[in-house]
Amino acid sequence: MGSAVMRPYVEISQLREVLLEESYVLDIAATPGAVRFELDLVLTPDHAEYRPPAPGEQYCFRRGSLVFKGVTRLLWSNSGNPPAVDSSGEEDYGQIDSFEWDDSGALLEGGWGRMEIVSSIIEVALQ
Repeated sequence: MGSAVMRPYVEISQLREVLLEESYVLDIAATPGAVRFELDLVLTPDHAEYRPPAPGEQYCFRRGSLVFKGVTRLLWSNSGNPPAVDSSGEEDYGQIDSFEWDDSGALLEGGWGRMEIVSSIIEVALQ
């Protein structure tokens, strides 16, 4: 965004123990001052809530959200793709394939589009 050196999301303390590239985006909501991603989050073994993967699963999945608060700027492009439907009938929009940030904001990309977000707070919450 503003800096020549973008950093990976794992350098953000709240995101160190999740794998966004393997997590599924279930919904995205942009409202004045906030952006919320509802996710099937993949937890790493270092996460306090980690449990061994369910039978037939490669990862430990938990429902949760990634929320940007205090949003002062949002650019969302390429957002017209329909969701995929899995064998259980659940819809998802793919993964967050890329999430980089610098002091001026964050850049996220996936099958759901591309977002540039300037916010003051990033939170991850499990359900």
